[in-house]
Amino acid sequence: MGNLPEAWILTIGNEIINGVITDTNRETISRELRSAGILVKGMSSVPDDLGFIGDALRIALDRARVVIVSGGLGPTEDDKTAEAVGAFLGVPLKSDPEQLARIEERFLQWSRPMSPTNAKQAFFPETAVPIPNDYGTAPGFLIEREGSIALFFPGVPRELVRMLRERGIPAIRERLGASDKVFINRTLRVYGLSESKLGEILGDVAHDEEDYHLAFLPRFPIIRLRIDVAAATPQEAEEKLAAKEAVLKERLPENIISRDGRSMEQVVLELLEARQMTLALAESITGGMIGEMLTRVAGSSKTFLGSVVSYSNDMKIDLLGVSPDTIRGLGAVSHQCAAEMAEGARRAAHADLAVAVTGIAGPDGGTPEKPVGTFFLGLATPDETLTRGFLLPGTREWVRTLAAMQALDLLRRFLLGMRIHGKPPEEG
Repeated sequence: MGNLPEAWILTIGNEIINGVITDTNRETISRELRSAGILVKGMSSVPDDLGFIGDALRIALDRARVVIVSGGLGPTEDDKTAEAVGAFLGVPLKSDPEQLARIEERFLQWSRPMSPTNAKQAFFPETAVPIPNDYGTAPGFLIEREGSIALFFPGVPRELVRMLRERGIPAIRERLGASDKVFINRTLRVYGLSESKLGEILGDVAHDEEDYHLAFLPRFPIIRLRIDVAAATPQEAEEKLAAKEAVLKERLPENIISRDGRSMEQVVLELLEARQMTLALAESITGGMIGEMLTRVAGSSKTFLGSVVSYSNDMKIDLLGVSPDTIRGLGAVSHQCAAEMAEGARRAAHADLAVAVTGIAGPDGGTPEKPVGTFFLGLATPDETLTRGFLLPGTREWVRTLAAMQALDLLRRFLLGMRIHGKPPEEG
């Protein structure tokens, strides 16, 4: 996307290296930089160790003009970033009175006593420029070295992203110059296709062009497609983005869930509300997962009436009215049972629609005829009841998550008048 400044991301922390926490800061920093027209050339992570931090910083500054560092600015003994940078530069640490005053003021605002160890957070390498933190106690700082700059931020994600956006990126532009292009992006959420299948469908539009990049960002079970474009003016950028998005919509007419960050459950609830329809659930294999997903969304009670979690056959019979003959003859994991569960939930809740799910999550319980990963969905409507069967093997949580998502996708497709996925009863 043109001759843009290149950046390196360095994250610091024993907990990252040991796998205790997931390092989401690298993704956050990369996204913010790219939106500002700064391309990320590479990433690295090191523990809270003076030598490792110094070596990693040296490599990063040799490879990129901008280095963004997060972590190791806290008040405890294992927070060694400032000390490591001072050693790297060959300068002592020095307390900054203004930043110390800000830290003390923060504790006064919180009506909490300040620990003496927090004063450590106001110490920076002598030649560094402090970066104030308006959202926490740990200030950041900036250093320059042979035409490159490194900016250091706390590892707390909420503080990091705001400091980077409000203070870090303006500081980079001030020192390296602002791009004369406008950078915008959009992220489409896609469900129902594997990353490899998406690659086949979008192979010719996934190649980088001047001022255009398409990124595949899987986050099971959703794949996000991020479109980045640049242009001379905001209008040209919007037109270019719209043209690229139109191609993706043409190729993926039924699989794009949203273009504005909305989740599957948000989309389904909005479709129900727009059609003034209510929903009930009957869950077996998912154990209430679908209801939990829906109730994460504020205002879900406008359309979602409730769920019956019927794990046992007796509950399916007693609470949902599933026929004992169905259980004995076809089994609880069957098209007919899913249909009767959905009808029972709709009847009990007096809902417009009801969805049921029953299946085998594993690791035990599978048979040659119905292996682990088999599940059936039922949808009861005022006019009909339809069912679909699926075989999506994997770990227990994988199967349960996919069963929940397939149930919501079935609803989405029904409400939009799309083709319903899965095997109908006549196919087994």
